[in-house]
Amino acid sequence: MSFRRMLPLILINVVVSAVVVLAILYWWDGRRPEETETTDVAAVTLTPPLAATGAAAALPGTETAEPEEGPLVHVVQAGDTLGNISQFYEVSLDDIMAVNNLTDPNLLAVGQQLVIPVGGLPTATAPAATEAATAVTTTVAAVAPVATEPLVLGEAVIEILEVIGAGQLTEEAVQIINSGSSPVALHDWQVVDEDGHVYTFGQVTLFGDGAGVLVHTETGQDNSTDLYWGLEEPVWEAGEVVTLLDAEGEIQATLAVP
Repeated sequence: MSFRRMLPLILINVVVSAVVVLAILYWWDGRRPEETETTDVAAVTLTPPLAATGAAAALPGTETAEPEEGPLVHVVQAGDTLGNISQFYEVSLDDIMAVNNLTDPNLLAVGQQLVIPVGGLPTATAPAATEAATAVTTTVAAVAPVATEPLVLGEAVIEILEVIGAGQLTEEAVQIINSGSSPVALHDWQVVDEDGHVYTFGQVTLFGDGAGVLVHTETGQDNSTDLYWGLEEPVWEAGEVVTLLDAEGEIQATLAVP
């Protein structure tokens, strides 16, 4: 076949080839966005989630618990007694013993932590306060309770200052003061008369500098300055001697009733 006759065939072949190539290119270009999108989706899908951090806890709309105020705690110092702690905070000694699970009011340890139930003992309506008190009490239980050593601040001078209203039950009282500078715990001290009547002190501390208490003969409610013997008849009469004994039975003061 001559070249003249082959030329149209060659041109047709070139055109067909070009059309096929263009069609393939067009088809390929039409697939690239889809493939790109698929690749991006796959990348997002395979990306691991960020690990939670401390800041993640404070998400918008999430309430964080504010720390609740804990109970009042007293750290026992040398010379402290439950009596003076009770008087200082104006909280019942029985309440302090109850909330701290104490059985002996005379056993305290220096450094021991005591929950002070200001406002009364925790009730069932205040579980948070009860749990906090229990937690502190558990810590306190780890301290072996021993009697605290006396706090030496100076000399204690205990005096029977006077007997008031002798012979009249509703007025009769013995006034005892500490005119020294050192506090004195009067636990188990006694006031006695010549007829065998005996009043025994509980958890009472005289802090000094003239601090004192009145021991009333009649019945009443004890407080930080007034104590009540609980008798139904007066015990003091003119000329009788009032004697104050310490816990060891030693005479600390006497006074003749005028």
